[in-house]
Amino acid sequence: MFESGKNNRNSRQDFERELHILGENIQNGRISFSSAVKKSVNDLTKVRNSPNKRVDLNTITEMVRSIAMSVNFRSDDLNPKTKDE
Repeated sequence: MFESGKNNRNSRQDFERELHILGENIQNGRISFSSAVKKSVNDLTKVRNSPNKRVDLNTITEMVRSIAMSVNFRSDDLNPKTKDE
């Protein structure tokens, strides 16, 4: 069967993992935003959790998705998965 070479997320769990990595990197100061990207920062501040402590997907915009995916690709470069995983 054909397997995509792209690192697409397969589940909500993967997507939430990307969002949590993004949040941790922002809190730890590994990611910063210039004043020219105010829309991105505004979108990030609107992300909320549901009452069940999961990310409320209705608060996620395309900008937040793209930032989370790019941070995830960067973290995969730093921590590559082995064939066993």
